[in-house]
Amino acid sequence: MKRGPNRHRAKFERLRRHLDICLHPDKPRRHRTRSARYAAALAEQLGLITRPKVCTWCRRRQRLQRHHWSYEEPLNVTFLCSDCHEIADQMVWGTLIA
Repeated sequence: MKRGPNRHRAKFERLRRHLDICLHPDKPRRHRTRSARYAAALAEQLGLITRPKVCTWCRRRQRLQRHHWSYEEPLNVTFLCSDCHEIADQMVWGTLIA
């Protein structure tokens, strides 16, 4: 397996490419959202985003998921447990009834 600065540089190039795709208005929505998710994963691998040990909302120690509030900001993610992520998705889609 490759090691060293070239591998690190290649990840930054992939991150840049996916950021370009997710911000390109002429690309289909499914391509933009997939690229935003992949860009967030790459940013986490590169240390640009740090994953907390607990859910940002409820502070439970569970397996965390990345939540994008807007795919137009691909590196702006909140780490949530699955229960809180479901609530956040409902908030984004406007289906939560208060």
